Amino acid sequence: MSTKTSRDEEREKHRSSSAQDVRLRRSSPTLVPSVSESSISDYDDDISIRTIPPTTTTMTSSQATTDESNKNLTLRKVANSILFKKRLSRQSSLSWGHKPSPLIGASCFLFLLPIPLLLRACCPLPAFFLGCVTVSSYFSDHVYTGVESWAHIADRVLAPLAFASNLHSIYAHHGAVWALSSLAALKCHVWANYYSKRGMYDEFVIWHSMWHAVGVGLIVVCFAVNGLVGE
Repeated sequence: MSTKTSRDEEREKHRSSSAQDVRLRRSSPTLVPSVSESSISDYDDDISIRTIPPTTTTMTSSQATTDESNKNLTLRKVANSILFKKRLSRQSSLSWGHKPSPLIGASCFLFLLPIPLLLRACCPLPAFFLGCVTVSSYFSDHVYTGVESWAHIADRVLAPLAFASNLHSIYAHHGAVWALSSLAALKCHVWANYYSKRGMYDEFVIWHSMWHAVGVGLIVVCFAVNGLVGE
């Protein structure tokens, strides 16, 4: 009995010492990192943080692509605008077809009247443009009115150049007051376009002829009043 008791005591001592060793091992820091849930979550967070810059870069590149497409769209709108599509078109802007008016045809030759006055005033460029507009307007507004022709392109390009050059010459020689008188001619042009879009032929003929006559008349009167006629 004494032998068994001693053995039991030894076993109990051995168990207690083993349990104490296990406790010491758990409480002491380990040099080998353990794979726990917290470490895995930290690793995932680190991966997610590292993947943010590529995502931002992708968004930035997509924004740049969008900006580039917007620029291309703007250029397409400009190319398809009235300046490039309508002004440089062989099509006539009149809806009633080929219906020439003798009144408009005769008014085209009025552009020849200011040419001698402009040459005397040393304004060769406005005189040159008026000579060109005489031909282009006659073919566009009378010969090929209402039908497809290259004359429409020439007239749409030359008419603004002639108007701008003569306006500049009047402003340079006689001041802003005389230059502002050109608004009367522009008013006739606006009314002519108004009636052409509504298909009102007779009213268009009157106002388009006045657009020619008033514009030429203002140039002649301006130089006549300022004493350049007959010098």
